[in-house]
Amino acid sequence: MSLNKLNIRGTKSVTNPHGQVIFHARDTHALIQAAGYLKHVRGSKNSELVYFRGESKLYPALTPTAFRGMSTQRAESSAIGRINTAIGQFARPLKSTGSYAHEALLQHYGLKTTWIDLVDNIWVALWFACHTARSVGPCSEYMHFERRVPRTDSTGKAYVLLIAADAVAPDKTRPGLYSGSNTELVDLRIAAPSVFLRPHAQHGLLMRRKGDTIGRPIDYSSQVRGILEIDLEDALEWLGNSTALSTHSLFPPPSYDNGYGNLLTVGFQGAKNVGCISHIGA
Repeated sequence: MSLNKLNIRGTKSVTNPHGQVIFHARDTHALIQAAGYLKHVRGSKNSELVYFRGESKLYPALTPTAFRGMSTQRAESSAIGRINTAIGQFARPLKSTGSYAHEALLQHYGLKTTWIDLVDNIWVALWFACHTARSVGPCSEYMHFERRVPRTDSTGKAYVLLIAADAVAPDKTRPGLYSGSNTELVDLRIAAPSVFLRPHAQHGLLMRRKGDTIGRPIDYSSQVRGILEIDLEDALEWLGNSTALSTHSLFPPPSYDNGYGNLLTVGFQGAKNVGCISHIGA
């Protein structure tokens, strides 16, 4: 079932050259109904759970940060090796979290990994679609978010990707980890204690496609089930100026997010191809 089957007054869907179905939502009711439609039909008929990812523009591929710019299995293997080496340096601050969630958790705080970020709250996804991340530093460690401005923005649109995971079977021995035939999912609200405040503030989950004996897929776009398009001016109006949807709330500073503070004390230098623990300016 696809968004092009959905009929809502005053709205329409189109299919772009990449085969992506884009549904233009003109009001908040259409936004919620379209998202709810896919959550319902994919969950009840296809045994998939649908989550959200906000984007300021559309890309032909959905590639995790560790694999961007890569095209060979050798490069992929090298990237995975770098990730595993980096994870080993965070043993002390991650001791309260199961090892199965370490990579996903570090992705949330800035490392480049094999997972992609998703959220289970459409307004958080829309916030990310309405803001641009800016970073500087040797490994882009100093980051801040700028609110997009409709009159100067290159696209004038905000996008919410509806991404499905067949990872619905819970792992009874590893809380927050789910597995399916094609994907695996970590719900950090379960896998990580709230001493790591950021994933809880963002309703954060991470998903990745399963690999085989050769390697892991580099492009995860096969999991996209639809795209919601919103005029940027409308999206900003819907979000308003709530302090609950602000950089300070979604990226709590170390004085509130003790887990974040503990990660910073490791002194991990990071690198361009590994990432780092980001310093978020609020």
